[in-house]
Amino acid sequence: MKKAKKVSPSAPSVLATKILIPLSGDDVAPRFDLAPEAFVAVIRSDGSLTEERTIILPEASAEALCHLVLAEKVDLVVCCGIEDEYYQYLKWKKVRVIDSEMGPYPKVLDKVVRGTIINGEITLEAEATHSSKK
Repeated sequence: MKKAKKVSPSAPSVLATKILIPLSGDDVAPRFDLAPEAFVAVIRSDGSLTEERTIILPEASAEALCHLVLAEKVDLVVCCGIEDEYYQYLKWKKVRVIDSEMGPYPKVLDKVVRGTIINGEITLEAEATHSSKK
């Protein structure tokens, strides 16, 4: 008997999706317009990542990132803070935007692949969320 893959109706579709995450070091940049670099990858239907790369921007600006999103034909942007003007522009261009996401980008990316990402959720390292008792 074949097992059916369970898909949550509230989970975002990540099948064959090109994603962009604005970066500041190894974390999601605190603001869309201040990201000096961006992570771009394609998430295939089997959950694997292809075409993974980090792009260093000539300058940190929302306009440069929007241009990159459109030039790369990105389907999904996951960011922290984004001005409404750029949010609305990307939505108008049919780009899905998940904002208010913080934390290390590999953990955020993993949540996108699993379909468990939620607007406004803080993704921290496991060690930082638990205090040790002596």
